[in-house]
This record gives sequence, structure tokens and C-alpha cells, in this order.
Amino acid sequence: MDLYSKLSSSMEELSSTFATRMTKYEEDLKNASGDTSHKSISSLSKDFTEFRSLIWKTLGALKSQMELLVVGLDRHEMSSRGKVLLLHGLSENKETSPVTNFLGVMSEHLKVLNVAPSDITACHRLGTNTSKPRPLLVRFESRIVRNEVWRNKSKLKGTGLTLSEFLTKPRHEIFMNARKQYGIHKCWTSDGKVIIQVSDKTRKKIESALEYRELVAQFPPVESTAASSKPVNEKRTRKPAK
Repeated sequence: MDLYSKLSSSMEELSSTFATRMTKYEEDLKNASGDTSHKSISSLSKDFTEFRSLIWKTLGALKSQMELLVVGLDRHEMSSRGKVLLLHGLSENKETSPVTNFLGVMSEHLKVLNVAPSDITACHRLGTNTSKPRPLLVRFESRIVRNEVWRNKSKLKGTGLTLSEFLTKPRHEIFMNARKQYGIHKCWTSDGKVIIQVSDKTRKKIESALEYRELVAQFPPVESTAASSKPVNEKRTRKPAK
């Protein structure tokens, strides 16, 4: 069953359950309107407690369904960016085309000489003009060429240029938070997924905020643990002068 079918089936089931319980509860209220006996009031109180519990359970289910929907849409969006890379730090030169500038980087720094203009379907700057060079978006004709360029990204070290994947906003936020909490050298991306090396030396692939929260709970960042254990009013002791 696909994502849409799962969501539709779940919503129909919830609607049917609510309608049935609400109808029954309204009938019970009408029947008890003229009966003030302790038994009737107690019965209605029990029904209300059960119905309230159902409401909270349903809200939790709806929240899970919404997260599932968001993850599905995010995966779809990330899939559409599978052939895209971003080049950061390249000076903007209006005298030559973005494609020419990018191919110059390929030959000069990455030593990838088999990339031709026909291998690039789109190439343009992202965002509005600023004092700093804007990222250059490059969409390749095939993932094969894109992956070859991506594999050679380490050759840009020391040039002031960097390559990155074109992450969706939720994944970019996860990536930035992970770098802050786990360290720059323990976080990277691959095929649109955020890879994090945790304390037991295993690598975890993260696609959603929910997965990241679960990871943080299971493997608390060392920096956060150290910070929380450090006394707030810690003072340095000075050695007496000789």
C-alpha cells in the first residue's frame, strides 16, 4: 500500500470512529436529560473519560500521519534534486556563462575533463545579489556524471571552493544541527541523506526530524553531555606568586 492509500485509509477509519462515538454519546445525553440518578451520571462520566482518552489517542495518530506525509513529500522533493550539486565560493563573472565558469573548475581543480556542456541541463546562481558569491546550482543530465563530480569533491580542499548536495530545507536544518552537536568531521551527506557517526563508531542515516530526535535521545552528543556536566560557576584558581 502506497503512502497516499495509507493516509486515506487511516483518515476514513478515524472519521468513522468519531462519527459513531459522537452519535452514541449524543443519544446517551438525551436519554439522561431527565434522569438525575447517580447511576446515569456515573455512566456518562465514564463514557466521557473513555471518549477523552480516544481523542488524545487520535490526536497522536494524526500527528504521526502528518509526519509521515511530510516525510513522503520531502523524499519526493529530494528525489527531484538527485542530479543537482551546489558549488560554493566561486566568484561571479558576468563576462562568461555559469556553465563555462563551472567547467573551468572541473578541469582546473577537480581534474574531471570528460564533462561537456551537454552534460549540464541547468546552471544558475541561487538567491539575490549579495556581497558574497552566491551558490552555483548545477543540474546534470545523468546521475553518473553527477556522482563522478561528487566523488572528486575532496580535491577542492584549500581552494576556497566547496561542493554540496542540494538538500531540502528540513534536511539542511538537520545537517546544520548535527554538525553543531556531533562535530563537523562526523557529519556529511550522501544521496540526500544526513550521515552521522555516533559514539559507538557506527554511521546512522537520517532523513527526517523525527529520526534525528530519536538519534539524539539514543546517542547524546558528547559536547552537550560535557556542557551539562560542567559546573555553572566554575572559577579558575590562580597559583600564588613566588
